[in-house]
Amino acid sequence: MHVIARKAIVNAIKRHPEAATWLNRWWQDANHVRWESLNDVRTNYPSVDQVRHCLIFDVRGNRFRLICRVTYANEWQRGTLLVRHFLTHAEYDTDFWKSDCK
Repeated sequence: MHVIARKAIVNAIKRHPEAATWLNRWWQDANHVRWESLNDVRTNYPSVDQVRHCLIFDVRGNRFRLICRVTYANEWQRGTLLVRHFLTHAEYDTDFWKSDCK
């Protein structure tokens, strides 16, 4: 996948250093996979959910959520993930992020 917004991951690590290991591993994984569907993503991340055009990754036992807009890979493109938000569970529950997933 082509992953956009490394700066968002770096900023998330600065704000929540306890999530650094997970975020760095996710960045490496996401840049080296080809996901064509939600089922493909769940091979690597079984607890991931999809809300419209976004993937919602549970981080560190649901303490955090990583939200990425997704365009799945197909025969013409390798797919894209755009990092939109890294939220605490409480921030996620406010649902403000859903407008980014239309």
